[in-house]
Amino acid sequence: MNVLINVLHGSALAIPVITLITLWYRRRGIEIDHIFLFSAGFIFYLVLPFTLAQSSFFSVYRASSTYGVWEKAFGLVPLETWAWYFISVLLLYCAFILGSWLASREPSQTAPVKNSIDPTALNIFFAGAIFFVTIFGYQLRDYFFWSYQKSTQIPIFGSFVASSILLMSVAVCAIVYRYYRNDTKRSFLKSLLHPAVISYGIVAVLLLSMGGRIIVVTSLMILAVFFSVYIRRLRLLTVAALFVLLVILSHIIVLWRMGFPSEILNPQQYYNIRGLAIALCSENFDVGYSLIHFLGTYSLPLIRFPVVLLSGVIGLIPSFIFPGKTAWILGFPSLGYSIGNLAGGLNVYVSLAINFGILGASVFLFMLSYALQGLKQYASSITTVIYVLVSGWLAAEFFRDFEQTILKEILEFSVLMPFALLVLSRIIVKMKKNSSPNPAV
Repeated sequence: MNVLINVLHGSALAIPVITLITLWYRRRGIEIDHIFLFSAGFIFYLVLPFTLAQSSFFSVYRASSTYGVWEKAFGLVPLETWAWYFISVLLLYCAFILGSWLASREPSQTAPVKNSIDPTALNIFFAGAIFFVTIFGYQLRDYFFWSYQKSTQIPIFGSFVASSILLMSVAVCAIVYRYYRNDTKRSFLKSLLHPAVISYGIVAVLLLSMGGRIIVVTSLMILAVFFSVYIRRLRLLTVAALFVLLVILSHIIVLWRMGFPSEILNPQQYYNIRGLAIALCSENFDVGYSLIHFLGTYSLPLIRFPVVLLSGVIGLIPSFIFPGKTAWILGFPSLGYSIGNLAGGLNVYVSLAINFGILGASVFLFMLSYALQGLKQYASSITTVIYVLVSGWLAAEFFRDFEQTILKEILEFSVLMPFALLVLSRIIVKMKKNSSPNPAV
């Protein structure tokens, strides 16, 4: 059994790596696209928890009161369950890759990108995002640059985060609009010089001051997706440098969240590779516990109907329209699942298994990848916006907070918001045409 688990574990590590190397060779460069980000999240959140647990890596946490709980939970998972787990995650990954492969087609290099974003409509959405950010930010004015623990206890903090994500989505729309505005000369750097982008940069600093690292890191991922997919593919050294910078940025935010701001200016810690790795992989320690607890407590369902996920759609309705909406939103305990969670988010495997079952989750990931590949190759500014926004959330948030990410970050802010911008743009363009004088006969 140990040999089988080692083979399956090695395959779960090797197949995504081989996939990325193959795409790198075929494309003659690296695209940080949905396959790249999903593969990275897959390895980090679904494979590495077992890898690190088998090594002495987590022994550095022995001083923590939660390490004993984590270690005990890992020991309760039968070897046969680990074997079925790796078989199922390989099925999930292959389903995602198959969706992209079947949706792939040769993109037309001559087809111009249809810029369907109207500047007036864009400014309206920008004004709305600034309004909400200002309203909620003003209520938090005395709490910025506090510790993470204090910030998350403020009720209005969630509203500020939501309005910040809305502003980020508007900023991405502005970048794509400006980049495709002129057919003669395109400049990525000039596309960044939009008030929405600058405003989000300021808001991102405020988010970082309150420990919101995932959103800010995701916004950087989104920029990388747009640049590497639609402008120019990246070299391996460039991607490696970006990865190191993201690790260091994440480490700095962790220090701030832990209440050690003075350590940020200590340069020696950034030369400590093991220290950076421990800080980065502590995410596995937090999020991985829910996975290990689920595997040691419950059986793996094959097919389920996503009642929990669908009930969460009610949460998209504003509270002033439906004040009692929370009573209609189901949780996993209502289905008989009580998932342990030490400090981090809920592992995506647990969410997929409970919502869809293993076979149902494979179908879901296939459809998600198929849709993303289609959006990637469609020559339209709105589909470009939707693609880069959705892909950006796949790196981390998708794997650690599935329901929230699918419903809020992806459905509401990455799909419905750009679609609403498209509708408003068409209305405004039609109004402009109707109001323009008829040419002389």
